[in-house]
Amino acid sequence: MLRVLLADDHSLFREMLTEVLRYKTEAYTVIGEARDGTEVLTLVTYHQPDLLLLDYKMPHVGRLSTFCQDVLQRSSATRILIVSGYMEEKIASEAAVGGARGYILKGASIADLLSAITTIQAGGVWVDPHLSRQVFHTFLNQGGKATENLGQLSRQELQILSLVSQGMNNKEISAHLYISQKTVKNHLTHIFAKLGVANRQQAALVFLPEKESADQLSRDLHPPAKPRA
Repeated sequence: MLRVLLADDHSLFREMLTEVLRYKTEAYTVIGEARDGTEVLTLVTYHQPDLLLLDYKMPHVGRLSTFCQDVLQRSSATRILIVSGYMEEKIASEAAVGGARGYILKGASIADLLSAITTIQAGGVWVDPHLSRQVFHTFLNQGGKATENLGQLSRQELQILSLVSQGMNNKEISAHLYISQKTVKNHLTHIFAKLGVANRQQAALVFLPEKESADQLSRDLHPPAKPRA
């Protein structure tokens, strides 16, 4: 079960997120809520959460890159996802420099939020598609995952690759992005060519190269056959 710490100075938003995480899946548990930066650091130190959903526009946060570094010094295994109401590339890049693994806007859908959480916990990065490719690559560079070939992908190709890395098939990606399955297939053809890979699993492992993620991807993309009755 993923242990999540919520940090936002608006009680209503924290309560809504808590209910969403409880309602959508039993895979998450909210272990605490913070109203300002001081509470965040205290709760991170005490709980050592797996994931911190952080609104940076809170009291006592200060410079975002420094604050993220403070969080990681107290709990190095915590993944940080910035949940922001501001589409500011400078702030998103600052979060990346501080060690955050993603940046999602508060106007995003619940499905995108859950996808972002899944991607980050699998070792990838997530950047809201309304932000530029450059921001995405800043997160990749800071996470040590940038490659020359990944830099050739378009914004939508990067988004599709992120969904592939979660084990989604073409039909699921089509429904998630509101594009046709033929368009998904065409994008995948281009992705494979640019990355120099032969299949979905190899492409996903370029995006999520860690061993733990690789093992999980292998299970997601090639599930064991069901026994015949």
